Amino acid sequence: MACDPTVGVEEEFLLVDPVTGVAVNRADEVVAVARDLFGLELEHELTATQVETKTSVCGDAEQVRRELLELRRAVGRAARETGCRAIAVGAPPLGDTTGVITDGLRYRRIAREFGALAAWQLICGCHVHVAVPDRETAVQVCNHVRPWLPVLGAITANSPFSRGVDTGFVSWRSMVWSRWPVSGPPPFFTSWQHYQDVCDTLLEAGTALDQAMVYWDVRPSAHWPTVEVRVADVAANVDDAVLLAALVRALVTKSVMDVQRGVRPVPVPVETLRQACWRSARDGLAGSALDVLSGQLLPLRQQLDGLVGRLEPVLAANGDLPLVERGLRLLDREGCGADRQRRLVRDNDLTALLDLLDVGAADRPARGVVEVRMGAEVDLSNCDEFERRCTEALDGGAEELVLDLSEVVFFGSSGITALDRIRALGLERGVPISVVASATVARVLHSTAMDNLLPLRVRPEPPLPTAG
Repeated sequence: MACDPTVGVEEEFLLVDPVTGVAVNRADEVVAVARDLFGLELEHELTATQVETKTSVCGDAEQVRRELLELRRAVGRAARETGCRAIAVGAPPLGDTTGVITDGLRYRRIAREFGALAAWQLICGCHVHVAVPDRETAVQVCNHVRPWLPVLGAITANSPFSRGVDTGFVSWRSMVWSRWPVSGPPPFFTSWQHYQDVCDTLLEAGTALDQAMVYWDVRPSAHWPTVEVRVADVAANVDDAVLLAALVRALVTKSVMDVQRGVRPVPVPVETLRQACWRSARDGLAGSALDVLSGQLLPLRQQLDGLVGRLEPVLAANGDLPLVERGLRLLDREGCGADRQRRLVRDNDLTALLDLLDVGAADRPARGVVEVRMGAEVDLSNCDEFERRCTEALDGGAEELVLDLSEVVFFGSSGITALDRIRALGLERGVPISVVASATVARVLHSTAMDNLLPLRVRPEPPLPTAG
């Protein structure tokens, strides 16, 4: 198998009051506005406080990043149009932790069969799908992925609070999720038939109503030829989500190659994995958990380095290594989402907390990301200034450069020449450079093939006002 299987990411978001941060049951309105104003098809979830986005089938982590940015921005705008706020958080940090069940035959049946578990399901996760050749391979890939679930779950840990109180966990969502009868790390399966037999037993027992309710942290998808990793909280920002997606993509790729070479997975007992996942959900990357392959209690950050080291040849081959390295730098500097939340709550800054988690802030540069914005025109009169500002940003230690050309209505040939020199300087310094473009700039970059050399995000035009 090649080193570049396709990948897709699903993210769930919580809808809250824009002032109090308390969950609100506004999913129907947000879904309708997203569809009518922005052409975005959001998915409903079990409760009316949640919505879900899905990327397309992506060829690499850079495409995942671009699509997540666009999706988060659109969800944020749709939420604001309906008078609420969409936040990226694993569990409601404030207010009530129950929601109204979404009106639908399947959802009503789940509520009837599982009682309060359904109403408490305000938690939001991030699910990464990676393509595999067939279902038999998918089962064996899941076996290879299982030992790394505690590490993968710690990367986007983003739910330390419940009802305004610190739970003592970085991922309270994991604790809420563990109440379901089919959740957490899966068993070790010997074959696709073994997997099917166990699923049939769960359905017969009534602990799952259908295969979609087989909520294990990694599983063969019920609908697609993919392995789905479901262990993670929804990430506080796009960079964490991209780091997770790139690592899962590489891990599945390596696992497929191991299966094809006859490398046998380590049959870690499910009870051992549960202990490691529990410690990971409590302490995150700042703490330690059982390394289930060595049997030693080791720092999770050290285990993450071990995973990246194993995957580095695959990451280098598929082109995702620069984004992984960048994600790790940001994680080391800022901490995970739970760490960032705790710093703000320690200062009693509710507004800053909601701003941190607001999915509409997807455009906001992280620390280390420098944005250079140009006005209406880039031509011979100011292309030297454009290049100078970018050079100063790189000389100043920028870890990423974002060129905001979203308001530019004329982009001349001298601007293209400057942009090419800026791109070359970024390559020389090892600093990723991307462009946020107006439709005009996007057309110029496409006609000159510059859009093949620089990641390009086209900012959508604002919707025209409607009469009445």
